[in-house]
Amino acid sequence: MPKRPRAGFTLVELLVVIAIIGVLVAMLLPAVQSAREAARRVVCSSNVKQIELALLNTHDSMGEFPKGLYSASKSTNDANQSPEDGLSWMSKILPALEEQGAYDRLVNNGVPGYNGDPWKPYIFVQAAMAGVETLPGADTVVPTFLCPSTDLPTSMPASAYFNAGDGKDLRYAFGTTHYKGSRGFCDNGMFLRTEEALASGSCSADYDGDGTLEKVEKKPKRSVRITDVLDGTSKTISVGESAYFVSLTSFPTWAGAFYEDGAVMFKTRDPVNCNLGGPRQFPLSDQDRKYLPSGSGSDDCSYSWHPGGAQFGFVDGSVHFLTEDLDVRIFQLLGDRRDEQVYGEL
Repeated sequence: MPKRPRAGFTLVELLVVIAIIGVLVAMLLPAVQSAREAARRVVCSSNVKQIELALLNTHDSMGEFPKGLYSASKSTNDANQSPEDGLSWMSKILPALEEQGAYDRLVNNGVPGYNGDPWKPYIFVQAAMAGVETLPGADTVVPTFLCPSTDLPTSMPASAYFNAGDGKDLRYAFGTTHYKGSRGFCDNGMFLRTEEALASGSCSADYDGDGTLEKVEKKPKRSVRITDVLDGTSKTISVGESAYFVSLTSFPTWAGAFYEDGAVMFKTRDPVNCNLGGPRQFPLSDQDRKYLPSGSGSDDCSYSWHPGGAQFGFVDGSVHFLTEDLDVRIFQLLGDRRDEQVYGEL
């Protein structure tokens, strides 16, 4: 009788099939990862959009934009009082982001002299002196302040210590932010701490692009309104991604800053993504620090975990992805609300 054909695969056939599957997976994986990153970038852009709309709503209710940092108007010689100690602009827009609960807890904080009005200077050191280790409400993780592409802890690490002493950083366990307000260039941005906003002085930059530096006087400004944006609201950066830190003192927390206002604000002084060019381990290593354009201690850069650039929100509520190869002069002036230089499409 004829023999029945043998069912199954030979070892060679099995290996060929496995190899083909491996090649297909290798071909598809980058496409899948790219699609995931594109989706994360859309979410990030939506976050920036919501923040911008919240700022515009807050401007309508307050008659001005929030201050970058509600800190002291001048420095003191008291070692316990930092001119960079205060709540941030983000704390003011919480109700517009449907975070009324965190806002109410922040207002009713129980700190002597600050209960009911936390937007006074030195709140963090006063809270620490009153035995309040974590300011109520400030430990809230606000999803709108977090970009899904970024791999940082959602709260400031509990093991954080500031450089000036042995005590815990006064923002211990506070909620993280991946977005900061723009100080612009030469402190002519949308957000400043109080001392800088009231300071006078001058800056030099190639404002008109002819290769010659022009000197421009700074004008003290206690508050910023839409009418103060002389370049047009669609041509002035308001907020942007800045999800990095050079030391734990500048860890990005939305509630405010104690030692470094770089925790809540960035400058448009240096290239987008700060010459780092992609995800890194934080705090930055000594090897990575050397790439920072403004020195090893710079905490003023914009920085995203997206390849090739970062998301920026403009005063009019629009959002643009600015690439790393954007001319630094253009980036500087996009952050300056009063240079009166107008550009075409970004």
